[in-house]
This record gives sequence, structure tokens and C-alpha cells, in this order.
Amino acid sequence: MTNTQKGHLFNLLSVLTMAIGPLISKFGLAHMSPAKASFINVVTIIVASVLFGIITKQHVMFYFEKEIIMLALFNSLGVIFLFLSMNLLSPVEVGFLGRFYTVFAILLSIFLLQEKISLRESIFMTLAILGGFLFVDKGDNTTNLPGVIFALLYTFFFALTNIYIKKSMSKEKSSNSILFTNNCITLVFVMIYVTFSGELTTNWGNVKGVSFIILSSFLTGFLGTILLYQALKYLRFSIANVMRAFSPVLLAIISFPFFPIEITIWKIVGVILLIGSIFMLTIKKITNKTTKPLKNGD
Repeated sequence: MTNTQKGHLFNLLSVLTMAIGPLISKFGLAHMSPAKASFINVVTIIVASVLFGIITKQHVMFYFEKEIIMLALFNSLGVIFLFLSMNLLSPVEVGFLGRFYTVFAILLSIFLLQEKISLRESIFMTLAILGGFLFVDKGDNTTNLPGVIFALLYTFFFALTNIYIKKSMSKEKSSNSILFTNNCITLVFVMIYVTFSGELTTNWGNVKGVSFIILSSFLTGFLGTILLYQALKYLRFSIANVMRAFSPVLLAIISFPFFPIEITIWKIVGVILLIGSIFMLTIKKITNKTTKPLKNGD
């Protein structure tokens, strides 16, 4: 198996595990608050990272660096807003709004990496935004605006987090150790949030709810993320993102029996605009660049 094939395999497995996670999270949030779910999510990832290090005999290391601290801060905000949005929206809505990740990644690359944006990219980003709002708009006053805002915020902060992760990966650090360090620092910020929200000493729900959050956290926060980190060692980010652009469709299929949504012409148009625009934003980079495995400093 070539390095490129390894990258695509890791990426596909990551997409599959992350498509299941939001549905399981929704089940867990029926029994506990988003604040508690955020805390359980981070603790689960930390424990999984330590156990994975023991099993693979590559014990985790703690990287105390400025970039790691910054990505942990952004990650903690992403985790908090993720569970807030999951509590207010259906898994399908959260999944499709999560595709704004690509839009935010491009915008952040402009402001943080001083990259230029073309007219073509501007058009497709505008269409993606339009498609997203067509999908979540119910045509009356029942659209959950706070849920939509939280979903966009979690997507923005995860995009910001991955910019710093990409910088850290170029230094040949262990994927598992970066994940471990990230979540250890994230735990501090989440603990502050849980404490000030008054949730620390209240009822933590039943065993079923906790179990659902632990399972979803393992699938998305640990396994799916580790697989993505491994994929990025062999694939350029833009290439990996093409496959990930279609993950909401998989999530919609899995979630529909449990959280059916009304299928309208506007939702269909919104899905086509959103997924199509995200695909076109990434496919151009692939056709203009030759794929090669990431090397030191890439």
C-alpha cells in the first residue's frame, strides 16, 4: 500500500467514525447538560490517549508550548459550542453546518497566513453560506437561531484549532501526544466553564447518558481525530477535505430513523449548494497540485 493509499484509508475511517459520533452524542444529551457532556468528552479523550500509548508502547508526552496552549484554548471553545449546538439542533443540522469548516479554514488562511482569495473562491463561499441557511431555515419562526450560531462557532474554533495542529504536526510530534496535551489543557478551560455554569455539583445524569457521551467522545474526539492526524501525514489538507465534505450526507442517512427532518425543496437546494460549493472549493487545489506524502517541515 502506497503512502497516498494509506492517507485515503485513514481519512475514510475517520469520516465513518465521526459520522456516527454526533448521533450518539444527541442520545447522551437527553440525560445531561452540554457543560457536563463537554467535561466527560475531554476526560474520555485523555484516558483513551493514555491507554493507547500504553498499548502501542509509545507513552504520551506533554508538550508545553505556546502553539499547543493556543490550540487547546480554541479546542475548548469548540467542544463547548459543539455540545451547546447538539443540545438545540438535530445531528443532521449540526453535521451540515459543520461543513462551514472549509469556509472558515479559507478565511482564516487569508487573515492568519496572508493567503489571497480568488473571485472563484469568493463565489463558492457565498453559495455555501446561502446553502447552509437554506438548509436550516424552516420557513417560519421555529428556526433555532442560538443553535445555528453555536454550530457555526464550534466549526470556526475547530478550524482555528486545526491550523495550529497542522503547525505542530510539522515538527514530527506524536499525533497521540498532541491530542493528549491538547485535551489536558482543554480540561482546565472546560472545568472553568462547568464551575461557573453551576453544573459541577449538580446531578450528572444516569449511566446510560454518561455511556453515550463516552462512546461518542471516543469515536469522534479520539479515534476519528487520531485517524485524521495520520491521514494528514500522507495527504494534503485540501485533498483530505474533499472526502470529508460528504460526511454530513452519511450522518443524515444514519440519523434519519431517529431524528427525521422534513424534506423540502429548499433543504434540497441548500444541501446541493453547500456540499457542491465545498467540493468545488477543494477540488481546484487538487487539480493544481501533485499529491505527495508530507515530509519534515511540510
